[in-house]
Amino acid sequence: MAREFTMLSQAMMAALFVCCLYQGFYTLLTLFKKPRYPAAECKRRYAVLVCARNEQAVLPELLKSIRAQDYPKGADIYVAADNCTDATAAVARAGGAVCFERFDKQHVGKGYALDYLLHRIWALGRRYDGYFVFDADNLLSPDFIRQMDSAFSSSCPIVTGYRNSKNYKGWIAGGYALCFIREARYLNAARMMLGTSCTVTGTGFLVSEGILREAGGWPWHLLCEDFQFSAEQILAGRRIGYCADAEFFDEQPETLAASIPQRMRWCKGFMQVVSRYGAAMARSALRGNFACADILLCNMPMILFSALSLLFAAAASILSGHPAALLSTAATMAAGSYCSLLGMGMLAGITEWKHIHASIGQKLASFFTFPLYMATYLPIALAACFAK
Repeated sequence: MAREFTMLSQAMMAALFVCCLYQGFYTLLTLFKKPRYPAAECKRRYAVLVCARNEQAVLPELLKSIRAQDYPKGADIYVAADNCTDATAAVARAGGAVCFERFDKQHVGKGYALDYLLHRIWALGRRYDGYFVFDADNLLSPDFIRQMDSAFSSSCPIVTGYRNSKNYKGWIAGGYALCFIREARYLNAARMMLGTSCTVTGTGFLVSEGILREAGGWPWHLLCEDFQFSAEQILAGRRIGYCADAEFFDEQPETLAASIPQRMRWCKGFMQVVSRYGAAMARSALRGNFACADILLCNMPMILFSALSLLFAAAASILSGHPAALLSTAATMAAGSYCSLLGMGMLAGITEWKHIHASIGQKLASFFTFPLYMATYLPIALAACFAK
């Protein structure tokens, strides 16, 4: 029996290697080039959707950055003050947004707030070419909308931007930042160059009104409604584009205590989406839809394969009567994982050095703590398997 568990552990390590190799190809593909779009005529009308719950402190800066856009036609701003107990609604209106207040304790979550906001806009009889979705703590580069318009004009009905971080303080916030920067630079850029689809990640994306009208609003309400939305669009054969020159900034948790619930929700949400759409995506992948295979391979599998390999190795060591072998296996895996993740973090940080707004010391420190940040995903993902 110990031999069988050893073989299973090795199989999981082989699967992990395949995932790493596959992403390594992405890295080589985009190391010296990034996708570009021809400049558009800036004739489309856009609306900005912001769902805010008790965000009076950060919302004004977002609204200011939207009003400062160099897009000639500007963009109408709509805010859903969702179950707020502070002055978010007043701050939104003072910042030039149309604000609708929503109070619903039964249907809680960003997806429900987005759906409410869309229906209020449509009830006014207003139409747009597309809608941007932002969180209240985001900031936009001055040319964000103009750059996204160029990608949107190039037959991409959904476009996501270059997600950067406002705060790069400490190993948790730095870990988040490197993850998002790496996803933009080495995953999404490669997908665009290969002609496949990206995924949207919560904020900083643009979607055509036609898609939302067809869906009847925003009907995606799983824990990771953005991932659910992406899965359905990819299954429908729609391409989610990426604009490397459309940079926006997001605020990250700075402590492990604040980070764990958020990432637990992400892991659980991924499981929900795979449970609901995984079989259909696997079938589509076997029929040649590479985007479906990509969305499945690029997320949880690395963490899952690592955890399973370690568990199978532990079982083999116990059954063989040599528990010390487990320590050797675990140490080998830990060292290999640390070196691999260190390389990934350093590559992303060095190539995107100018985009990271932090001191040299903070940047260098984040390279070495990035593997530790990623390691915390392992217990979080395992706990998400059993959490409700």
